[in-house]
Amino acid sequence: MQNRKKLLILSAAVTAIVGGLAARNVFSLNSPTAAEAGNQLQKETALLLTETGGTLSDKEAHKVIRAAQCLIVKSHTVGGNDWLEKLAQEYGAPALYIRSTNNLEDSSLRPSQQVIVYNKKGMVHTAKSVEPVDQVVKFYEKFGAKKEKIFASNNWDEIAEIQDGVLCLKPGSRLWIPEARKSFPIFFRPVAWSRISSRFGFRRHPILKTKRFHDGFDMVAPFGSPVYASESGVVTFAGVSGGYGNMVEIRHKSITTRYGHLSKISVEVGQSVKKKNLIGRVGSTGLSTGPHLHFEVRRNSDGQLQNPRKYLF
Repeated sequence: MQNRKKLLILSAAVTAIVGGLAARNVFSLNSPTAAEAGNQLQKETALLLTETGGTLSDKEAHKVIRAAQCLIVKSHTVGGNDWLEKLAQEYGAPALYIRSTNNLEDSSLRPSQQVIVYNKKGMVHTAKSVEPVDQVVKFYEKFGAKKEKIFASNNWDEIAEIQDGVLCLKPGSRLWIPEARKSFPIFFRPVAWSRISSRFGFRRHPILKTKRFHDGFDMVAPFGSPVYASESGVVTFAGVSGGYGNMVEIRHKSITTRYGHLSKISVEVGQSVKKKNLIGRVGSTGLSTGPHLHFEVRRNSDGQLQNPRKYLF
């Protein structure tokens, strides 16, 4: 009963958007009474959406945020076990939109990094100074935004003011840009993994028991799971290769991908493959402690290893 009461209180509180955005037409902030009510709702929301407030656990709060009909925007401090797609699943907005708002050229997140998260498709613009609204809108139109939707989706009394006859965003205000997103290199997931057991970077090798650099991601999946080409390209290797065991290598436009420890190879050298084509099956060949896919990315120009996180969500 107590948890139900908390959820009802939170459902009322989320009509205000954490971090400065207000739900359109909930209040007119020209009125002192409305402004006071809005501030109070924002305080309640900020408290209720954090576990430290002692009201809802993170899991419960995320469930309410995902289900909310109104837009909720908040700042999130990245934890040691956070990654972009995890945050997207928790808050309800696809990872590409959150990546766009935070301008993450590399989708890797660092502990203690501050990111803006939310529960709808679109981007959040934070005004660094007094910014003419028309200029901001034109900028986001390049990313698929529609002017009429922007004007219909924001509480202008709260975030903007007229200066010299021009509608301008107030410094520090946040503008909601529905459906806008940037383009990043995104690969198809090569396997439906349950978890990533080893990431890109130095690690203690599970078999050799020495500290070595790990060239890619180890994606745990059941033996025999299908492995797909992450992008279209040409197969340049298909066979046994040392610690990789059974391995497929595909050359794409600017990078090359490798798929190791396969139980079965389904392609041949010289074969053209399309994105999402089946190329093999998960196995544990080569230096491996159990069924998983070793996924690796190298730059074509110089063979330099790339963090797969830059290309996968």
